[in-house]
Amino acid sequence: MTVRRGYSAILFAAILLAGCGGGGGTITPPEQQAATPTFSPSGGTFTSIEKVSLSDTTTGAAIYYTTDGSAPTENSTLYSSSTPIAVSKTTTIQAIAVASGYANSAVAAGTYTFPGSASAVSVVLSTNDETKLMAAQPSVNFSASAQDAGTNTIVVDPTQQYQSMEGFGAAFTDSAAFLLEKVEPSASLTGTLNDLFTRNGDGIGLSFMRIPMGASDIALSVYSFDDMPVGQSDLPLASFSIAHDQAYILPLIEQAKTLNPQMKLMASPWSPPGWMKDPASMNPVSMLGGDLLMTSANETAFANYFVKYIQAYQAAGVPIDYISLQNEPENPTSAYPSMQMHDAVQLPLLQGYVLPALSSASLTTKVLVWDHNWDTPSYPEYVLGGLTAQQLTQVAGTAWHGYGGAPGAQQIVQNEFPALGAWETEHSGGTWVSDQFTADFLEITQVMRNSAKCYVKWSLALNENLGPNLTQNVSGLGGCNTCTPIVTVNSQTGAVTKDIEFYTLGHYSKYVLPGAVRVYSSNTPYLASVAFVNPDGSTALIAYNGSATGQTFQVQWGTQSFNYTLPGVSAATFTWSGTANGNTPPVAATAQIQGSSFASESGLETENTGDSTGAYDLGYVSMGAQAIYNNVDFGSGTATTVSVREASAGGGGTLAFYLDSTAGTPISTVTLPVTGGWQTWQTVTGPVSGATGVHDLYLVFAGSPSGIANVNWFQFQ
Repeated sequence: MTVRRGYSAILFAAILLAGCGGGGGTITPPEQQAATPTFSPSGGTFTSIEKVSLSDTTTGAAIYYTTDGSAPTENSTLYSSSTPIAVSKTTTIQAIAVASGYANSAVAAGTYTFPGSASAVSVVLSTNDETKLMAAQPSVNFSASAQDAGTNTIVVDPTQQYQSMEGFGAAFTDSAAFLLEKVEPSASLTGTLNDLFTRNGDGIGLSFMRIPMGASDIALSVYSFDDMPVGQSDLPLASFSIAHDQAYILPLIEQAKTLNPQMKLMASPWSPPGWMKDPASMNPVSMLGGDLLMTSANETAFANYFVKYIQAYQAAGVPIDYISLQNEPENPTSAYPSMQMHDAVQLPLLQGYVLPALSSASLTTKVLVWDHNWDTPSYPEYVLGGLTAQQLTQVAGTAWHGYGGAPGAQQIVQNEFPALGAWETEHSGGTWVSDQFTADFLEITQVMRNSAKCYVKWSLALNENLGPNLTQNVSGLGGCNTCTPIVTVNSQTGAVTKDIEFYTLGHYSKYVLPGAVRVYSSNTPYLASVAFVNPDGSTALIAYNGSATGQTFQVQWGTQSFNYTLPGVSAATFTWSGTANGNTPPVAATAQIQGSSFASESGLETENTGDSTGAYDLGYVSMGAQAIYNNVDFGSGTATTVSVREASAGGGGTLAFYLDSTAGTPISTVTLPVTGGWQTWQTVTGPVSGATGVHDLYLVFAGSPSGIANVNWFQFQ
């Protein structure tokens, strides 16, 4: 008889054995093979970054994949449905499915082709002496380059992606709207608004704007939307009206939204109506300081105040995307509208009143908690940590101001609540800033490198006297009389002048489009950078040279690069289209690697450095803090020492260097001694052993609870 190979042959042999005294043992059939994984989208030709999802129909299957050409095994990368595979260069993904009770699946493969090379690189330049302000420069071109990145290389890697962007902007303060709508001649207003809100011609495309709910300190007078005589209240909000805003604030916003329909709007009260305040905190009650009266009826009115405001603006054709419950809740003052609201107050207000009120009114406006400085990350940690999963669906994340602390605090909270976001919603320029140009480029770049989805200045417009404001207009009141605007409107002629912040902000807002995704970029000893991929696939890179002399550097993008020289104390925005070809070359371990060039971190904050080189250092380092640097090339293993630039006014500690994970033995452990100051820098060294080839490098800190050390850079020799 004829027997087929495989299972039939095995069965036939078993029968023969049984018939020859082989016994009557049970025969176990082979395992069924798991289904082959599928790819979405399927392989093909693409022109912009593609996010590929993998799936499998086998119950309980885990999917393992490779992108380097090797066959996938159970030791390959484990796919997570929450993290699709981002591909921006020609890549073949191979995957298998593994499931209990099944044989491993056949290998599935999908090739994603990105033909084409980069376009010429467009360059706009601004210099601190203001001889060039967003001035177009001759374009440069990429050329093939696959060598390891060195000390003066900015690596741009579009496969390492971070937050999506919503925009850059300022605030529609009462004073700004009054100046633009009532003082600037209507004949020239169209041109001004085009320059502010479109990207046509000289326009910088502001697309995230903040609206004070009632008076701030940058206002002509003190007002709310439900003012009552002292001693009277209006719990039903029967007298609620936005008539004040309809005079000139809403018309301005409507025009801006028409010019830039992608604009996001956030509303924040400096104070609710005075009658909502607790008489025990101030007598008589007013909008100037104090605390909210914590009774159920008053808290209900407070929540409904937001509902009525959002509905009124929506009826005027201006939807409100975000609110915060209180501007700067830890800064109550009798000088201008304000109110104290501790975290232990904000949390129950959200849970019991504001979130339910928004939900009952079917409003999709989301809440941003905190809305104050970087120096108190414990406030948003407390509020966000106290909300339920359902309540968090109505919360977008945290709003931050820049008047205290370091932008790295944003990342601390972002790491704890990765499903939420960070928004920088206020930091004014001012006459107190000695070098606004430098301050802006260092800060905006660092804010972006710490997960912010927006960057917002303060008043959009002021006059030549930095008013009108409450200090100038209302006897006995104060506030900011030294804040600077994006544009200045002459109070006599209405002529508009673009201030330096128009240009510093414009380097980002004009070229980083809503929906852009920040991608990895490294820093150099003299250059701070941040990079984005726009929804159309184009790339924008902003680089700032803080040194007094020109700096020549290379930009590495896939297997292509270009060289450029930035003048001393200047900034440039580089833009190009196309997709990166080939794998991004590794960084040479012998390069000076800036601490701030990490791919990810935990337990520390970046801050401006006072060292002789570098823009930012790793600061606020806690026990067990980590920083990870991808694709570091140790070559054939000739590195014998590592140098670390450190400063400490705490207790000191150690810095251990690991390859690919924190398991096993570190290749080096360097002692970080006390130097006498957090910005008193010295270089220390430690021995290195066992480092060859290309690895992800893990830096792990240990040491004193009173503070370990700041780190600026490290370099292997």
